[in-house]
Amino acid sequence: MNTRSKTLSITLCAALAAGCANQGANGQLLGSLAGAVVGAASGAAIGGNWKGALVGAAAGAALGWATAKLVEYNSTQVRTEADERQIYGISERVASPLVKVRKGSSSPSQIRAGEQVRVVTDYSLMLPQGMTQAEVSESWVLKKDGKVLSEIPPQHVQRSGGGWEAAASIAIPSNAHPGTYVVEHKVQTGTSYDTDESVFIITPS
Repeated sequence: MNTRSKTLSITLCAALAAGCANQGANGQLLGSLAGAVVGAASGAAIGGNWKGALVGAAAGAALGWATAKLVEYNSTQVRTEADERQIYGISERVASPLVKVRKGSSSPSQIRAGEQVRVVTDYSLMLPQGMTQAEVSESWVLKKDGKVLSEIPPQHVQRSGGGWEAAASIAIPSNAHPGTYVVEHKVQTGTSYDTDESVFIITPS
């Protein structure tokens, strides 16, 4: 394929992807198909053969999950820092900010494609003496069959020491396949981070 054809293919693919993204629910229904088409055509344009098309199609199919996003987010302090130190048996102040994920959960346990799943991360933040707040990153990653489908942009917030619950609702694409999905809950402050996992099931429509 010559340079002009490659450029034309990639331009058309970008337009197709943008069109689906701007069609709301209909765009979600077409997301995976458009993603595969975009990936296949781009792969062929770049690789110049059917192998490139197959590789592109496999990667492009994940574009359907680009519609997964936070539609609601809130956080609440649920325990004091003294409570956290007692829970973990820490009698003295930590030397540097420390986070521990107590539990990650997803609800409801079963949903249909196109619905929302609520994810909650219960975590602890402990601070050194004289430090009143630390910047914390709260994030969620959606996986299926060991593969990452969507990385929700992290929430960067200032937190005082104690126990926190970060809760969010995630819109699931209408074209999501039935099966068991894993949510990775991650919290990080500085070099300290911790994770947990929860699961939910998408049932057939």
